[in-house]
Amino acid sequence: MSLTDILSEAIERVNGVELSGIVGTDGLGVEMLLLDEDLGYEREDAEAELSWLVSAVANTAQQLGSGTVLDVVVEAEELTYLASFITPGYYAVLGIRPDGNLGRARFAVRQMVNRLRNEL
Repeated sequence: MSLTDILSEAIERVNGVELSGIVGTDGLGVEMLLLDEDLGYEREDAEAELSWLVSAVANTAQQLGSGTVLDVVVEAEELTYLASFITPGYYAVLGIRPDGNLGRARFAVRQMVNRLRNEL
């Protein structure tokens, strides 16, 4: 199964998911899918910004001696971002609207991680 298929399934299965992706802590996105291409930002921007966010959190935890960051949750007005560790340097990311099912999104990102570990 391709990375795109895994990311697509997360968008299709969870109510309220707007984006699904894989980002690296090197500042580059690996793959990103948007439910609606007219969200007010470009896919490349989402990849870059979410990659930076995960990288910053991972670097902060390393500097503080906290170990590997396993999960990141950022709740904003329009979307909540969930990021989960796949392998060193890579995180699965979901963006979900406030009216979406956050519990199902957390479960979906865990499923994504398990499947992506096999692909990466």
